[in-house]
Amino acid sequence: MKKWIFISFFLILAGGSLKVYSQEALLEWIPFQWQGDTISGKYIEKAYLYVPVKIDDLPIDFTMQFDLGTIETQFYENPIKPYLEEYPSLANKLGSMGSLKNVIFKDVNLHMGTVDFSFDVWLRADFGEDIPRDSLHSGTPKHIGTIAPDMFRDKVLVIDYKSSQFAISDSLPAEYQDLQAVKFELNNGIIILPFRINGAEQKLMFDTGSSPFPLAASKKRALEIADPSIVDSLSGPLWWGREITFYGHEVNKSIEFGGTTLGNAIVYYDKDGLWEEGVFKPLKIWGLTGNVYFLNCVIILDYKNKLFRINRN
Repeated sequence: MKKWIFISFFLILAGGSLKVYSQEALLEWIPFQWQGDTISGKYIEKAYLYVPVKIDDLPIDFTMQFDLGTIETQFYENPIKPYLEEYPSLANKLGSMGSLKNVIFKDVNLHMGTVDFSFDVWLRADFGEDIPRDSLHSGTPKHIGTIAPDMFRDKVLVIDYKSSQFAISDSLPAEYQDLQAVKFELNNGIIILPFRINGAEQKLMFDTGSSPFPLAASKKRALEIADPSIVDSLSGPLWWGREITFYGHEVNKSIEFGGTTLGNAIVYYDKDGLWEEGVFKPLKIWGLTGNVYFLNCVIILDYKNKLFRINRN
């Protein structure tokens, strides 16, 4: 689940150059951390995936959400604006100083773990939480934006959920070459996985920004595979600040992926059908899946060859 959004779609992909490591080199692991949140009066321990980030030479600790359900890597205007005023070197990288709408920071250095990325980062205007002036230089990391799939284009992304880290490589690391691979589709960088649900092949979006959701679909499709009793609900400004309410039902039909039957789960839908109209129908998919099914695994996302592998050991 995203801090203010579960899923966003943009028509333009950000560009940039990315320093990665070849197959012969050891993987350079980048740590991430689980961020908890209280939603609808319930504390969700693994609500969001945050990555500690340093930006250029700014002496500030930031975090960005690791979100494969969002197309472009971006900074949020509201939290970053005071730093632009204080650090002209970053402000000067904006493509246009006349407006903070639809602009790009050119060649920003994102330092994550021990890895440096030189990347073009979008600015999302009028978004994010304001940072009080007296907190700009406090020791608490400031949440500043989103890391998206445009950073991994034509690369291999390895996510080690068990150790809370990820890595990027030019090619498939040797230790994963014997794993069974599942072919996936890409739509503007969004991964579409083939699941088998109640005996039928279905397409699901893979979204690391939808952490609590094993499955989400339309109300109609959710109730076709689940008990009619509502067992969970989540409400809040969870879709780019827009209020949205989700209901959860216990799945009572088979769910399979990559030839493996997955465990019991809850399927969610939003009561107003916003995801159905804004996400599922445009992508022509059954629904989405998040991190839940893979929390004890290492997953390998080969964006170049469109192959998904799972290491369950």
